[in-house]
Amino acid sequence: MTADADVLVQKDVSTNKVSWEAFIKQDVLNFLIEHNLQSITVDDGAGKKSIIKRTAKGDYSVQITSNEIL
Repeated sequence: MTADADVLVQKDVSTNKVSWEAFIKQDVLNFLIEHNLQSITVDDGAGKKSIIKRTAKGDYSVQITSNEIL
């Protein structure tokens, strides 16, 4: 393994995965606010979907749905 490959492996091991809910309530909500959007829909293609909308009062409504196969 080369030195470059070692660095890539270390980065993959140290990468922290964020839950879908945390991603929506942090990163996506911040994106919506920074770009002054009224609403945004996010779909992961695997059954999880979220919608964030700005209410008339200026609050944010977050709807998170998931489709699980049991």
